[in-house]
Amino acid sequence: MKTLAPPIKGKMLKGLCVCYLVLIVTFFSVSVSGYWAFGNESEGLILSNFVDNGKPLVPKWFIYMTNILIITQLSAVGVVSDSLTQ
Repeated sequence: MKTLAPPIKGKMLKGLCVCYLVLIVTFFSVSVSGYWAFGNESEGLILSNFVDNGKPLVPKWFIYMTNILIITQLSAVGVVSDSLTQ
């Protein structure tokens, strides 16, 4: 069965390129700024870099908010991947 309108390939390719460009710029800016701030002595977990001798270098609300946002994102990914498999 054919559609009435031809598929829009050019706009999809441009959208895909913009999507990948935003992703690359975002990840590289975070990695470069992280290396600039912490050097090669950074920890594997990002939040571990904000603790010095057991004393946090940032406010507690920042760590709590980061953990809440991580849990929210992981639960959203779980819901989306679960709905895709059904």
